Amino acid sequence: MDKKDSQVVDVSAQAMNIGTGVTGMAAGFAVTLKNMVRSVPGRNTVTIQYPEQRKPYSRRFRGVHALTLRPNGQLKCTACFLCATACPAECITIEASSVTDDAIEKVASRYEIDLSRCIFCGFCVDACPEEAIVMTREYDLATHNRVDELQYDISALTRREEIQAYGAGYRPHMQYPLVESYLPTEISAKPQDDID
Repeated sequence: MDKKDSQVVDVSAQAMNIGTGVTGMAAGFAVTLKNMVRSVPGRNTVTIQYPEQRKPYSRRFRGVHALTLRPNGQLKCTACFLCATACPAECITIEASSVTDDAIEKVASRYEIDLSRCIFCGFCVDACPEEAIVMTREYDLATHNRVDELQYDISALTRREEIQAYGAGYRPHMQYPLVESYLPTEISAKPQDDID
């Protein structure tokens, strides 16, 4: 046996040392015991009881979209296609139709967002000159069928009862609005609204 073979045998014999295995197992148990004692009930823990408790998110949180309305209840979107153009995921589909109101050139007769493709970047909200689309703090997107249930059309984007529970999210013109816009559901002031 030459010197190279004896070194290989010595290394493998050292790896099979039972004392090393017991020491490693004891170190693992020590870490487990330390974390178990640290998470004793009554101490400050990070676990929340979801869905009864919800984590408060910032006003800048980018969740599910919502379409805003005019004071008369009409959809605020003027079908300018800026949001669809700015969308990197190409998940927004808009069709325009003309209206008889002279103050409004056109409106969106079809507005759909495919949330299974959306990356929640907020570019559509930034691009909108009318603040017709905003983002909420809603983050629950669990569905049974993502093909059907994650296709949000005008009725799903304007009927936002969840806004009451989650609150409004990303609105770049929230402090200094360009024009007056109304979310479809009134939002009550909550302590979590102060989180930045």
